[in-house]
Amino acid sequence: MTPQDYINTKEKYNNTVRLHPQFLFRGHSNSSWTLIPSLSRIITRKGISLLKALQLERELVNKFSVSANNLIDLKNTISLSLARANSNGQLDFLGWFPLMQHFQAPTRCLDWTTSYLVALYFACQGLDTDGTVWVVDFNKATDRGMEKIGTKNFTQLLFREDSREDILMFMSTYNTNDRIESQQGKFSVCTNPFSDHETLLNEYHAIEEKIIIPKELKERILIHLYSMNINAKTLFPGLDGLGKSMAEYSELWDSTSIIN
Repeated sequence: MTPQDYINTKEKYNNTVRLHPQFLFRGHSNSSWTLIPSLSRIITRKGISLLKALQLERELVNKFSVSANNLIDLKNTISLSLARANSNGQLDFLGWFPLMQHFQAPTRCLDWTTSYLVALYFACQGLDTDGTVWVVDFNKATDRGMEKIGTKNFTQLLFREDSREDILMFMSTYNTNDRIESQQGKFSVCTNPFSDHETLLNEYHAIEEKIIIPKELKERILIHLYSMNINAKTLFPGLDGLGKSMAEYSELWDSTSIIN
């Protein structure tokens, strides 16, 4: 396949404009990586109990939420106040997970995108390894997850201390910012914080394809994506994204192929 072939694959998984997409995508710069959330890797490596894992998770959300109030421009964050407390006056942990995830804090979530090309961009990072674009059928995953939930409350199941029931669901977020909007993000979350999301998505028969991106084609694909305005500047709004885009521009530039 040529770089353009990988770009054109988006037509195979074209999401029509509607409330919920049919397909979700996730890009890995290394094809050997699995779908295990960052917090899941930490608590598994530590060999701690479910009770201790939930305690660590609570402490992370508490610490992040307190400090984030001084660091985040509330004008650029939609409904952040909604994630501060629920009707019982308790911190709404689920509301903070997506924001934490996008700023590299460990969570039990994985971020996905409704845009194949955004996932392809992330898959093409790290030019020394093959990359991967995961393609998941949102409807299959949601239908199976709802079947397993039944009449139970999913949010309550997330924080139970007496069960490791494995139910995976996708969620959007009311606690959003420019970065999440730019990357067209959604998030997978599981009731068992130790779970490998790949295992559950396979159980749901929801993984449509795992597309391998050869490392030798990554740079040419990134040039195509750059010309389509998919780059660090647009996906990471702010000065950090602008700076990253300058490094990106430098790596992709050559005297015979000028990128405007």
